[in-house]
Amino acid sequence: MRSRTFVMASVGMLACGGPSSGTQSQAVVICPSGSILDPQKQLCVAMEPTKPVVVDESVASGSATVTVASASASTAVATPPIPPLPPPTSGFAVDVQCAFTKGWVTLLPVNKYPKDDQFLMQSLIGLTKDPSFWNGLPEYRVLQPFAAKRCNPTSPTRLLAPTAGDYYLLAGQEDTFSLRGTYDKNGVRRKITVNATQAITLGASDLVFTWLCISCPWVVFGGEHGRDLAPFVVLANRRGRRARGSDVHAVAHVPVVSGRVVLRLMEVEEEDTHVDALVLRASGHELTPDARTALDLAPHTQVTLSYIVPGVSSGFVDVEVEATGYYDPR
Repeated sequence: MRSRTFVMASVGMLACGGPSSGTQSQAVVICPSGSILDPQKQLCVAMEPTKPVVVDESVASGSATVTVASASASTAVATPPIPPLPPPTSGFAVDVQCAFTKGWVTLLPVNKYPKDDQFLMQSLIGLTKDPSFWNGLPEYRVLQPFAAKRCNPTSPTRLLAPTAGDYYLLAGQEDTFSLRGTYDKNGVRRKITVNATQAITLGASDLVFTWLCISCPWVVFGGEHGRDLAPFVVLANRRGRRARGSDVHAVAHVPVVSGRVVLRLMEVEEEDTHVDALVLRASGHELTPDARTALDLAPHTQVTLSYIVPGVSSGFVDVEVEATGYYDPR
């Protein structure tokens, strides 16, 4: 899948740097909160574990009323996200055996299949491997009953269809980039009718569908009252140093508190993300970061970054995010 790195709110910066000697002074490197300076690489390395995302669902659905942010908004307590529905406990059984390694499989009702499926398999796997993160995203939490299960060559994986009807049998193979140097032909998307117990074997030759992103980095801006804006992906498909490049994403109505916008950059997958720069612009002007934005993020780590918004002490701004770098799947 396409790589994802998230950005969310909190405050705090760390000054890193060695002592000066003689009359020569050594520049002080300010690392973002959640990271430390690697003196050999001269890069800030993320150390803080990722935390769950709590998305403001009214903003995500477009029904929110925009109000002016205040300094006290950051101290408000967020309401916990709505819990996901449980998976089915009865129904028609479909036993699936995968004759390939690192397989995942699930059944998804045809009417639940999203219009945009570029992150579908990533989310279905993530709902099993990292539920605290994926359940915080309203668009993916509804898929929790259909979270993918591991599928292997030694024994079948039992899937339950709660009612008779048409389903998509979805399968994916992880780590195909590290195995073959590409994500091409790493999955199965097969429409089947389920009205009785059945057994299905998937072989390597059945992997004819391409899931663009089974591994990826993300970005989430912090919103009001402890909630987050809807997350988005940066460095999509920039796997490996040779694919290094820049991506630009526009985000509307980002809160400004005490003259700053604050975000959290997260790596939620089994990959190492190398960020050369994370540039923010508002009203055509580049915003000044409080810390270095050249970063390395290991799997399941995050950092917090803050940017000064000149002339705005509180309110909202539309922001353009430009991320430059790449990621290496593990």
